[in-house]
Amino acid sequence: MSFTLLILAGGLGSRFNGSKQIEGIGPNGELLLEYSIYDALRQGCSKIVILSNPECIPKLQLKLNYLTAKVNIVYVNQYEHDPNYPNFRKRPWGTAHAVLSTENYIDENFIIINADDFYGQASYEIAKELFKSINESRYGLLTYHLSETLSEFGGVSRGICSITNSQLVSISEHTNIYMKNRRITSNENQTGLSLNDLVSMNMWVFSTSVFKYLRASFDSFYQINQFDEKAELYLPEVINTLLKKAMVTVEVKTTDAEWFGLTYSDDLPKAKKMIIDAIDKETYPIHMHSNG
Repeated sequence: MSFTLLILAGGLGSRFNGSKQIEGIGPNGELLLEYSIYDALRQGCSKIVILSNPECIPKLQLKLNYLTAKVNIVYVNQYEHDPNYPNFRKRPWGTAHAVLSTENYIDENFIIINADDFYGQASYEIAKELFKSINESRYGLLTYHLSETLSEFGGVSRGICSITNSQLVSISEHTNIYMKNRRITSNENQTGLSLNDLVSMNMWVFSTSVFKYLRASFDSFYQINQFDEKAELYLPEVINTLLKKAMVTVEVKTTDAEWFGLTYSDDLPKAKKMIIDAIDKETYPIHMHSNG
């Protein structure tokens, strides 16, 4: 069963003070997304679609050129899909628009990931399992325990999930989540979140039917917000609306795979150590370019 891997690599990285998606992590400067691609290819991925920006795309093309003999890679410039292009807004329009921008490049079931997150091999195995039940009105989501996804260097944003019988009921964005004195709070919840809360790290499993919903949602959103310099439409907002209207269902599976990511530049040393540890365990090759 083949599938497409969609990598969202278009963020501005304001808290990281740089472009996280082109930051070298591996022993030979490998990018975090190279390990994600490696994991996806092991599960039968047939195509990679990378959504990014004009600054990063040439660098990514150069870095990932070795993979073109193994898999079809397509690069999509999110700015070219701004409704007002070429007079595009410098700040992207949010994750819902990011995914929508790839509509013409995806024609099969697909997994979404972030370029600056590491999901672990087991997560791709679980996602592959989810494909067995994906259809026009049934999607999938992998969740992690909140305790596994915090940064010790500052607050993070996470989608806190409400789940009943392995079905997603709702997902709510929480910002500035951090732990202090063994208590986790966010801007949206000062009374405290639980270490066991399940969160989305944006690893969704979709069929192509999601694009028609994203198109309708973004068209409505843009009519109202086209002159707003900061308004963004997030993927979870669209999914929430679909769930409320009972237009789709989302099956949730939780993974214990070790997640790590790059929110702050101080996260880099840990990320590099995690990759080295995985290489030591022979999970990944030392030279990704010769084995990718």
